[in-house]
Amino acid sequence: MPRDLPGLYWDEEKQRYFSLASSRRPQVAGPSTFHPPTKQQSVPQAPTGESHNLKRHRNRSLLRAREDARSSFRTTHKNKLMHQVSCSQVAQTSHVASSSILSLTHCAITAFQTVSYNNNVHSFAGDAGGWFYSSVIGPGEPVTGHTSHGWRPEFSLSSEASTQPLTISSICISGSRCIATSFGPESRILHFPLDLDSEDIRVTRVNNRSVRDIWTADFQGTRLVLGTNDQAVVIDDAADRATVCFMKTGSDVFAVAQDNNIIYTGSRAGIVQRFDSRIASTKGDRIFNDPHTTQNNSVTNLKIFYDWQLLTSNIDGSLAMFDLRFPVNRTPVVSFTGNINTYTTKTPIAVDPHEQFLFAAGQDRRIRLWSLRTGGPPLVSPASVFQKPFEDPIRALQVVEEEEGVLGLWATSGAALYKYNLGQRMEEESQAMQY
Repeated sequence: MPRDLPGLYWDEEKQRYFSLASSRRPQVAGPSTFHPPTKQQSVPQAPTGESHNLKRHRNRSLLRAREDARSSFRTTHKNKLMHQVSCSQVAQTSHVASSSILSLTHCAITAFQTVSYNNNVHSFAGDAGGWFYSSVIGPGEPVTGHTSHGWRPEFSLSSEASTQPLTISSICISGSRCIATSFGPESRILHFPLDLDSEDIRVTRVNNRSVRDIWTADFQGTRLVLGTNDQAVVIDDAADRATVCFMKTGSDVFAVAQDNNIIYTGSRAGIVQRFDSRIASTKGDRIFNDPHTTQNNSVTNLKIFYDWQLLTSNIDGSLAMFDLRFPVNRTPVVSFTGNINTYTTKTPIAVDPHEQFLFAAGQDRRIRLWSLRTGGPPLVSPASVFQKPFEDPIRALQVVEEEEGVLGLWATSGAALYKYNLGQRMEEESQAMQY
């Protein structure tokens, strides 16, 4: 039996000693110091009722999730196809009716709004001579045109002392009240109740000499926001004028929009600003600001959609949708191409109540329409009446739902009022009249 020598080990095969540090030493441990780990063998157990139910529940959940995914895909695909069909139908609109508003000044119609209230259709118009007109259509009467019902001159916002007539710059309706504003050095605000039996017509002015030239207005609830020279004016209660706030923009405000306590302004300088009416400071935050593209590119319209998107139009004809949740992002989420404008500040836009379609008036006196979902180029059809230009500039647009699923587009050009039955073609109307 070989002896144990310090630092050496005996190799039985070679019949000699080797150093313990030698790499030739086999990696074998003695039985007294090494116990190789043994893999624990699991003993199969018979499934219990609880584990069986859990497995069955998981399988059902997986199947349900797969079916929900298929159903969601089918629903999304179906909605997309239905929207494409609607786009095609609206683009092929070929029926339009026209009527004239008997203007006392023989001036162009510059503002128009219509609304259903107490089973009547109330329509309002204003002209470049400062006159405000109204028309009421009762239940059961056709709303194809207003000529047979007549327009009634209600009030003139031009003062006798003024050397130039004041233009009606905007008309907006909220609840049972209609507000009309005038443009000029002596800008005025007309309060016209839809229910004349309960309230009288009255005219007010903002008691501040710095306020003139009301370009636009937005009326929601009781709050009235005016776009004026170098500032926006916020009147919390239009009826009582309880609180008036002046929000300095440093440039004429051509467009305004409001969402609860947040006020958005678009200026001649091409800047969109956001104000919080709850904060005493009147300094606004610039949003979606790109100095390379906004300089001298005036903002002409602002509209809020889907609760978190802001639609902007500029004097260069561009139309774009921005995400209000990311106000520092200069890239629009949707762009609408093909609109034409170079210098006109009064180019109206309109969106249907279901927020599916966008209509815009171009400087070339044409109305174009887009899908709000997809953006891109305008929806066109060779037979559409939208291919034909007007003789005069288009000054007002509004889309209304007269009955479920039936949309109508109102437009003013010159002293005429036009009504488009969206999606309806001339041959369809002829067939309907035969029956």
